[in-house]
Amino acid sequence: MARHKKFEAPPEEDPVLDISSLIDCCFLLLIYFLVATTIVQERKLDIEIPATQPNSVTPPKLQPGNIKILADGSIEWGKGDTKLQVGPPDPGYDPEKQKQQYSEIRRCPQLVEQLKELKSTADAAGGEAKAIVLLNADPNSKHQRLMDVMAALTEAGIKSVGLNKVADEAN
Repeated sequence: MARHKKFEAPPEEDPVLDISSLIDCCFLLLIYFLVATTIVQERKLDIEIPATQPNSVTPPKLQPGNIKILADGSIEWGKGDTKLQVGPPDPGYDPEKQKQQYSEIRRCPQLVEQLKELKSTADAAGGEAKAIVLLNADPNSKHQRLMDVMAALTEAGIKSVGLNKVADEAN
């Protein structure tokens, strides 16, 4: 009779973790973050603070210019009793005047003159005085007329503009 030989399993060893691939991944991540990160060096800013002068003269406070665009497209300069009509009603588009440049038709020379006066007054005051204009447009006025006034402001060199909607005024 044949003897039955029993199969014996090899003796178990302690499990071993191969971390060589884990080290490779860590080095790849380290290289990625080094390349992807920007290194910003802070610089010291040399700023000189002006000394206060006991006898400093404060510049005169300038009143802002007021422009009002009415519903018919006419333009008023000033406020209260000193209102001045500086722009005719909106000329619109006239095919007969196509030969004349479109910008010359829309230009408001009287408004530009008033704005240049305001700018020169602000420049003469010096310091922190700026030429400021408050622009009030009627909700029923055409947008093109607003663009005409903005072009006049650009021509005069005024950059500080406040935009408002015209409220019903008793003036």
